Amino acid sequence: MGNFSRDTFDRLNRYVGVRLQQGVPLVDADWNEQEDIRKYELQAFLKWFAGNGVPQGNDGFEILSASGTPNDFVIRGGDGTTEGAGRCLVEGMDVLNTANLRFTHQPLMKTPALADQWGVDPIAPLTTPRTARKDTVYLDVWEREVDSDEDDALVNPAIGLETCVRIKREWAVRVAEGSLYPPNPTGGHAFYPIARLTRPAGKQTITAAQITDLRSTGIRLSNLSDEIRDARGMKANIGNRLDESLTKGGQLRQQVVGNDQVRADAAIAEAKIEFSSGGHNHSGGVNGKPIDTEGLANGAVTRKKLGIDLVNSGSVMDLMPEDSVMQLVEANVDPLDGVKKLYMQSVAITNVTESGDAQISSELVYTSNQSRDAYDVHIRFTNIRNGSANEKADLMWHVYTFAED
Repeated sequence: MGNFSRDTFDRLNRYVGVRLQQGVPLVDADWNEQEDIRKYELQAFLKWFAGNGVPQGNDGFEILSASGTPNDFVIRGGDGTTEGAGRCLVEGMDVLNTANLRFTHQPLMKTPALADQWGVDPIAPLTTPRTARKDTVYLDVWEREVDSDEDDALVNPAIGLETCVRIKREWAVRVAEGSLYPPNPTGGHAFYPIARLTRPAGKQTITAAQITDLRSTGIRLSNLSDEIRDARGMKANIGNRLDESLTKGGQLRQQVVGNDQVRADAAIAEAKIEFSSGGHNHSGGVNGKPIDTEGLANGAVTRKKLGIDLVNSGSVMDLMPEDSVMQLVEANVDPLDGVKKLYMQSVAITNVTESGDAQISSELVYTSNQSRDAYDVHIRFTNIRNGSANEKADLMWHVYTFAED
């Protein structure tokens, strides 16, 4: 592989550039550190200000049914060109899939020797579930070095030498069977969950109904300012906006909500507000009537519109009295992001054995250590003894987050 004198890049130094001086030798370490700085700055920007997911107008890496082929699915790509390729951002890395590709046709699966050559794990084939199972499909992204042994165009024909090597971005779609989240990535790899497979027992074919899309879609930085301006309106302070929109009795002032705000494709649609035959006057006078729960049709206010997102879910079987079990809710949470999250639990007991009453307590547990710059969130369940010594309980749980901003 490449012949380098040394690697001097360290992100903790917070260097943002390299300045060449006159009258000194030009060495590879300075050149390579400049490139590493540039690359790190770009990836950090995309990671923290754009996030993981698929850009607006693109549908890259959607998981589709493979039309009856056993233990297989299709990874959506593009039209065969770079500009028309399916795309996905993973930890600031732009990943391309130029054309639709079956899971079983990926290079690392068709040519297992490539895994040894590239120094990565081979792709494990899908198995037919013996019992009902939920699998997580995830995108594995990494970068590797390419030299003239692989690409002879890297040899400069004028001097007959390979002057520089190249860094190539690779990806593979893998499946974590029986898991609601990907495994922890190894060094140099980034994992991003893109779909969940809900597979019934004994069924080899993966149908469209069994596939749940997990990708974030519609990512585009140029839309952020418009979305913020639309959300804030003309007043930056929410108190001022409410004062202008509502009467002292909590009713909408007249003409505050106009036709443009209730057109079919707006946030408030006419179909979601039930008007009486005589209409409503929201001026606050004798005819004024606030829009209450009876005046809102189904879907007017949803969990998604309130910014409440499902993080994870799971189940526990046969929890014995005085026993505790802990399950992962979210892994590798960045402290600056996690401190803005409010985790909300929803727990249901689905079955109790014996004749007594089961009492289940639940709590969130946050774990980390000094060698990590992130932490994990778990949920712990305890069966409080209340009856026979064999009082087992089954339960299911969901955990949601409500982001501060």
